[in-house]
Amino acid sequence: MIKLLYLRLTDSAPLIVAQEKGYFHRFGLEVQLQRETSWATLRDKLIARKADAAAMLAPMPLTLSQALPGCKERFISGLILSCNGNAITLSEDLYQRLQHYTSQETQLDIASALKAYLQKNTGTAPIRLATVYPFSSHTLQLRHWLQAAGINPDQDLQLIALPPEQMLENLHRGVIDGYCVGEPWNSLAAYKGTGVIATACNTLLPAMPEKVLAVTQSWHEANPASHLALRAALLKACSWLSARENRHEAAGILSQRHYLDLPKSVLQGSLNDQILYRRNTDIIANPGWHLFAHTDNDNGHPNEAKAQQLIEMCNDFSETDSANNQNFRSDLYHQTLDYLCTKK
Repeated sequence: MIKLLYLRLTDSAPLIVAQEKGYFHRFGLEVQLQRETSWATLRDKLIARKADAAAMLAPMPLTLSQALPGCKERFISGLILSCNGNAITLSEDLYQRLQHYTSQETQLDIASALKAYLQKNTGTAPIRLATVYPFSSHTLQLRHWLQAAGINPDQDLQLIALPPEQMLENLHRGVIDGYCVGEPWNSLAAYKGTGVIATACNTLLPAMPEKVLAVTQSWHEANPASHLALRAALLKACSWLSARENRHEAAGILSQRHYLDLPKSVLQGSLNDQILYRRNTDIIANPGWHLFAHTDNDNGHPNEAKAQQLIEMCNDFSETDSANNQNFRSDLYHQTLDYLCTKK
């Protein structure tokens, strides 16, 4: 039995689809899916060997020594499960305040309005924006968006970390003024009128690695055959998800109470590349909001170049060892492709 961890996010779909469509069984695996609430908890359970594998934030295997300096374990990944899937959402209250500093409602103009607001309101309570983990694509995307508008994320406002499913409630209570998180927590804020999506992150940094299949080095060495079968099953599930005609069915599977327990209609939005920026506005197209791995493209390939790009972005605020790019295992990915060819 393999215990596989995930969070309550739309891009947990490959794990859930692999279970429901029988891909794990096809490759001789018995898998128990277990939902966690935070990335730190998920990380710690893998290290403590209370679980075997997880859908993990792409930068986490590259930054474990920064997050836990005393940790001797190592995370590796032989498969990128998905790219994109995130957005930056501001509270309706902050959005209304920003209207005094802008004459347009473009994504760039919202960031510029925030810059003007911060300059005009020095000495007041700081704006607090949340991401899901200190070393995450969300942190990198939010910092990129702020810096492009001339905002210093380390001086001009406060950045904090919260678990994804706590974002919406904290936005509603006014504990935070905005967040960068994965779907569907942005769309839910817009549908409820609690928040306004300032930008979908795939428009900022297209095809940025988002979730990877992660295991510890020690588990891989003890279970190479199971790890190979696990990668193969999940790559097949990702390929199924890459077919747009399957996304409607996927939303129904994910919405079930024992998986995400969230409205199918909201899950369908980002899966169908559609975005509602604000309540009572038109739903518009947002191509490529979720990109899943596929044997026919490079999205699933965890190579050193992709790892190095993430490391260099992390170096903007925390020194990260470039040698960690070895934790993205291109050799394991190619082994998976070869294995799948033998199974056709």
